[in-house]
Amino acid sequence: MRKLHIPDQAFGPMLPYIKDEKITDINWSNGLWVDHLYKGRYCCKNVRLDQLFMEQFYTRLSNMMNVQFNKNNPLLEAETDELRISILHDSVTNTGISLSIRKTPASRRMNREKMLLEEYCPEQVEQFLHNCVKAHLTCMIGGLVGTGKTELIKYMTGFIPAYERVWTIEDTLEIRYQAINPGKDCVEVKVSQLFGYAEALKASKRQLPTWVLVAEVRGAEVKYLMENVSAGVHCISTIHVDDIRRLPDRLQNMGASVQTGDIFSFIDIGILVESEITDMGIKRQISQIMCFSRYEEENKKLMLYEDGKFYKGPLPPDIQRKFDKAGVQDIWTWAGEAV
Repeated sequence: MRKLHIPDQAFGPMLPYIKDEKITDINWSNGLWVDHLYKGRYCCKNVRLDQLFMEQFYTRLSNMMNVQFNKNNPLLEAETDELRISILHDSVTNTGISLSIRKTPASRRMNREKMLLEEYCPEQVEQFLHNCVKAHLTCMIGGLVGTGKTELIKYMTGFIPAYERVWTIEDTLEIRYQAINPGKDCVEVKVSQLFGYAEALKASKRQLPTWVLVAEVRGAEVKYLMENVSAGVHCISTIHVDDIRRLPDRLQNMGASVQTGDIFSFIDIGILVESEITDMGIKRQISQIMCFSRYEEENKKLMLYEDGKFYKGPLPPDIQRKFDKAGVQDIWTWAGEAV
């Protein structure tokens, strides 16, 4: 899907919300709803998008993309440098045309001070994230839709040294590694019907990456992701899951040929991000951290952090070995240079 340049006037009454950096999502069906970082999700009751405007908007997009949008082709998807647009035709809905706009800015919304101030996580958890990257642990970030999983990946990329080669693999470019990490070695891959996740993961093995960042693991490509990790490539990815304990089962269900033992051998850390949308704002937080290990032919789960409670006992030997190799003496304390 090629990126479009859509002029400001094409957005009509939506333009103020497109320009507002604190708004992350814009949705229309029978009203205009927006997701605001601090005000939560609310309806813009003074905004109406009439039938004529909607027809002009989707006709402009379909013409720019040279694709049809009608009852025979009821889904229209488009991208700009910072927007992901999805429109559903009214022939397949009972509520009229449905429009969804997700912002994908080339910036980090998260920083250490903000994370601590907004109680996204305790300081020890933020420092644990540093240590996971330093120790080259493969991390899966779980959560439901809209919890900010990709934003956490973007934050963690700041800990990767510039000389470590990074491949990002996405169907919609949201991580924006090159833009938020200028001067670092990276390859940004956008998958398509002709070059999918499986092909991208197989190709990456010949390009000598240190890290592979996959926007989201969804299906059979997990097999090729596991092959990369088993060959020594480190990974950070996201996955839809509502409890990090279920991570191995989710991965197993996605890739029928993936062995449970391989999941516990090659996935080191699972992190769950949760969010709550209220009329006071969007509250996001890291609620669970679990390590997975396979030692002496046994699969092990160990909850390191859950709902504010820390585990400070011994780690599984295979996980401890990775921290030791990186010189990490206390997983909850960052002893390196400031980032």
